[in-house]
Amino acid sequence: MSTPTPALSTAASESAPSSTPQPTGEFEHQRIPPSHQLSGKYFLGSYAGEHVAGTEFVIGASLVALGVSTSDLLWGLLIGNLFAVLSWAWICSPVAVRSRMTIYWYLERLAGKRFSLIYNLLNGLIFAVVSGAMITVSASAFRVVTTIPPQTAWYPQSISFVALVLFVGAITVWMTLKGFKLIANFSTVCSPWMATMFLASGVVTVPILLHMGELDGLTTLTGVVDTFVWTGETPEGTAGISVWVIAAWAWGANLPMHLGMSDMSILRFARKSSYGYFSAAGMYIGHYMAWVCAGLMGATAALLAGSQLTQMDPGGVSFRILGAMGLIAVVIAGWTTSIPSLYRAGLAFQAVFPEQSRARVTAITGLATTLIACFPFVFTQWLNVLSYFIMLIAPVGAIIAAEHFLLPRMKIRPLWREHQGMAHNRPAFMAWGIGVLVGVALLFEGSLHLFTLFIPVWLTSFMAYPLLCHFQGDIAKEEIDFYQAAYGPINPPELQGTDTPERLPVQRRNPWYFIAVACLVVILGVAGWSWMQGVDATAHLDTFQLLIVVPTVLYFIAATLWMKNRRAPRH
Repeated sequence: MSTPTPALSTAASESAPSSTPQPTGEFEHQRIPPSHQLSGKYFLGSYAGEHVAGTEFVIGASLVALGVSTSDLLWGLLIGNLFAVLSWAWICSPVAVRSRMTIYWYLERLAGKRFSLIYNLLNGLIFAVVSGAMITVSASAFRVVTTIPPQTAWYPQSISFVALVLFVGAITVWMTLKGFKLIANFSTVCSPWMATMFLASGVVTVPILLHMGELDGLTTLTGVVDTFVWTGETPEGTAGISVWVIAAWAWGANLPMHLGMSDMSILRFARKSSYGYFSAAGMYIGHYMAWVCAGLMGATAALLAGSQLTQMDPGGVSFRILGAMGLIAVVIAGWTTSIPSLYRAGLAFQAVFPEQSRARVTAITGLATTLIACFPFVFTQWLNVLSYFIMLIAPVGAIIAAEHFLLPRMKIRPLWREHQGMAHNRPAFMAWGIGVLVGVALLFEGSLHLFTLFIPVWLTSFMAYPLLCHFQGDIAKEEIDFYQAAYGPINPPELQGTDTPERLPVQRRNPWYFIAVACLVVILGVAGWSWMQGVDATAHLDTFQLLIVVPTVLYFIAATLWMKNRRAPRH
């Protein structure tokens, strides 16, 4: 999942554009002029940081429980993440850069207010559930230091756990109400440490697994991980999912952002559409390295505890491998996802209730989200829950893609509904419904895995929408420059009142920056030292957990101080 940018987060709360739009700081209803377009470094850093979060703990362990084999996992993640990167670079980014609009404004112009209202309700529900699941993940870390048992059923098994979730949820809502700047800074500080902890966990667990393998006569790393981690069988002994299902999951896990076109709201600031390729930083750090390391960590923790992985929660897993710092990692990972997701949900619902303030809507949404978090089924069945949401949201992105790429080939201008003054876009409603019906039919028919259903759903709506537009009959076909007519010139003119604010460069020669980086290097160095202990790695696990405490504390001090002064002018 992703952390929203200001451009994304505020767009949903706006009303329809007027004929003479007034400039605002986020350009919710104006195209992005050249002076406010951003360089590739911004997108590289954004994607690298926002895809290492609480969902990685859940997904990495879930893939182990689903019984994938080692080779299928590694190849499936390689292929699926490549498809995700290409979806950003070939589909989402070109539409965003040419139109320079948020998805919310684009949808309203494409299909009208009623369509965008339904989309906002669904979008808000999705992010509310995401936030609730990650509040549960954070609470699982606090649970470890109490007598509360692991919560692995679909319902809460302890009143104390409910009280704990309410406490964590209250903190989540409070931080969300502080606004986007706090959220962005919090994620910027935490993300590098989170990526380092995932990598360190993988490094530490390998020698432990090798030692356990030697006790069973296994002498190679391949044999060990095939036996103890990605076995190709579920805990019940049935065959696991295939390489193609894994590839589909890796491709579709972030579908709302790429093929669902949500990241139009971010990439509209990109100077070039090729910046969509920078999503590879997030996919191969967060959705390859982190998922693999989370799987290694989960399997190793279960072996050390003499338990089934399905009977352990993220807090129990991380504490077994990373000690107290593992609990901090789970809490932070949960918050880096739950807080921005709640922020997004609040803004989406505010678009439905525009007379209410953002703070009021967010607080009410946060209360409902916290109640959702009391029921652990949301994270124990996370992959399935997210797959259902993906199936519902996929047709919307397909309609936008068809509007941009296919309609001009049929001599129909994009945003034709607005041009012809129609209140609604019936083909868009019908294409959305047809896509979802195809998904539901295939779900009941059972020939395709749930993780793959988004593919026929997206393709069905992508093909159905232009056909429905063609047969509607009252859409004028023209011989014009379609994109010029629909969006305006490639480089929008500067608007009055949108002078670029002075923005000082980030200072990376600040000593706090070097101290923060050095602390991350030390953590990885300690993990490497643990690896070198060989058969004694298990005995040295407690030492490793103790040695990473000081560099972790120093990292957060140094990174926070650097963040506070990162744009201070040089003297």
